[in-house]
Amino acid sequence: MGLEELSLEQGGARIKFSCIREEDGPGQDQEGVQELKRELSKGLDCLVKTKAAPIGPDGKFLGNCACLLEGEQILISRSGRSPEDPSDLERDFARVTSFDSGSWTAFFNSADADCEPSSDTPLHWFSLIKAPTDFKWKERPRVVLHGHSFETKEDAEVLGVPISPADTLFSTREDVDALGALLKSHAYPAHKAFIRFNHGFLILEETMDAAIDVLHALLSKRERALSL
Repeated sequence: MGLEELSLEQGGARIKFSCIREEDGPGQDQEGVQELKRELSKGLDCLVKTKAAPIGPDGKFLGNCACLLEGEQILISRSGRSPEDPSDLERDFARVTSFDSGSWTAFFNSADADCEPSSDTPLHWFSLIKAPTDFKWKERPRVVLHGHSFETKEDAEVLGVPISPADTLFSTREDVDALGALLKSHAYPAHKAFIRFNHGFLILEETMDAAIDVLHALLSKRERALSL
């Protein structure tokens, strides 16, 4: 059992950074953003249907997704979605306008006052905003799809996917540092799938449809390996 699973089993909080909710910015509900919400919703549905986002000890899904927005912002699925919650484009997503790595604070806006961004906001902010510049990637990913069905060294070996060895609590500096080392040594787009040990996989892609295709390919590869 990983550190985060043990923490959740003991009643620990998922979000380990400060959240400051702001008023909706201009253009928050423009059609372009609504279309991105629909794309992210497809990703969430895929995670659930393929069981790539299992249910955690707290009864909530272990999986999320995000995409890049204009102005160096991200649109991300909300924290704490449960199997009983119906899909809701307005309630399921938050716009993260900035993430302060010094104070470990996410600034966001959302249509629902109870909607906070995913506990993996620090990871996805780093993957979509920071890593492409910090590591001088030739291309920039626009979406990230994350679930927990692949999280072990055995998974990484079977799938041929790079893995970071550290076991950390989610949404912490240590979690992001471990991912950063992995992304630095395995640049996008030569690599598009990554595994955080005892945390799960991350798929970086240009579109959600492409990310879903990568996930299906990984699931098929594992199924073939298990059948041998």
